Amino acid sequence: MSNSLLIMVSLAVASIGLITWQHSVRSDLIRARRRWLQASLLLAAGMLVEGYVEPGKGEMLRLALGSGMSNAGIALQLTIIARVTGLKPPNWLWLAVGLVSTLDKLLPYRPLMLALESAEIPLLYLAAAWLYQRAERLVSRNRFSPTALLFLLGALLFVWRDASDFYLRLQTSAAPDSLDQLHQLALAFAAAAQVCGAVGFLNIVLQRQHNRLEDAANFDPLTGAGNRRALQYWLRTLEASVERVCVVMLDIDHFKSVNDRYGHPAGDAVLQVLAAVLRGGIRDNDMLIRYGGEEFCLLMPDADIKDGMLATERLLQAFRQLAPLPKQPELRCAFSAGVHEWHCRQQDFADAQQKADQALYLAKQSGRDQVRRL
Repeated sequence: MSNSLLIMVSLAVASIGLITWQHSVRSDLIRARRRWLQASLLLAAGMLVEGYVEPGKGEMLRLALGSGMSNAGIALQLTIIARVTGLKPPNWLWLAVGLVSTLDKLLPYRPLMLALESAEIPLLYLAAAWLYQRAERLVSRNRFSPTALLFLLGALLFVWRDASDFYLRLQTSAAPDSLDQLHQLALAFAAAAQVCGAVGFLNIVLQRQHNRLEDAANFDPLTGAGNRRALQYWLRTLEASVERVCVVMLDIDHFKSVNDRYGHPAGDAVLQVLAAVLRGGIRDNDMLIRYGGEEFCLLMPDADIKDGMLATERLLQAFRQLAPLPKQPELRCAFSAGVHEWHCRQQDFADAQQKADQALYLAKQSGRDQVRRL
């Protein structure tokens, strides 16, 4: 039964690895998908070797070879997941896995060798549980990972099985037959975890691509600010959750002259500096939108007109003090801004935005480099 299960799981892991390779089409994932396919095939080959092991001459050698290939495949998969998601597992975990994998083949003292050999798979599975939980929470925004739970249960079952096996081996020289059911149960959880792990990585890859496409559709690539599509989504959220929002429309003063004198790359740098100043000076729940060209919009939930004026004045002062072009330290930029308080339940956003635009026009007409309200 265990041999057939291992063979079926190995074929499933190899198939899902191939599907993942086919779907990871982004250029930044080309190397990762190739490594994942290699890891999946290595893991599948190790399982096949273990599945075909029959009692007799060379049994222990083939079992050790299959186990080593499987563990190497799992370790390589975990490394790839860590790199793709930007996570870094604890260094002591990798050190422990490496030491256990090496020492259990070299130590002459049989009880210690058996103990280290028993700890190898649980350590790998604990690392897998940690990584999948963090990865799915980071990429898919899921608080709970079924894959991580399966790896954790598999690790606990292997610890239980190997602890019992280790105790009985110390009593007798032959491997006991009484742990066969526990072995089958641990193997079943391990098989389910391997298949779910392969599917989990495919989900991480596809979700990562989806997130990037969503970001590209909702955020300005130059400044990182939201675009008008994101604005529509945020407006629906605000209308359903808050009573008032302070709307700020701001525009960089004399931006055309910056482009004409220093070139469009310099203008892009000024836009990026302003976006960084705005992001760094607003609250976590405030929203920044690049409305078009050199014009930005700020939405400040639960802020009145006075709060909005003070916050925008601070942002203007911070922007004035910066030199956006390091090679032209003499260049200083400023912006003009109009502020209006939007009562979400009583007024359309278009009306509030028009009032903020009128206040912005008033600031421009009054000499620029200032914040005005109607």
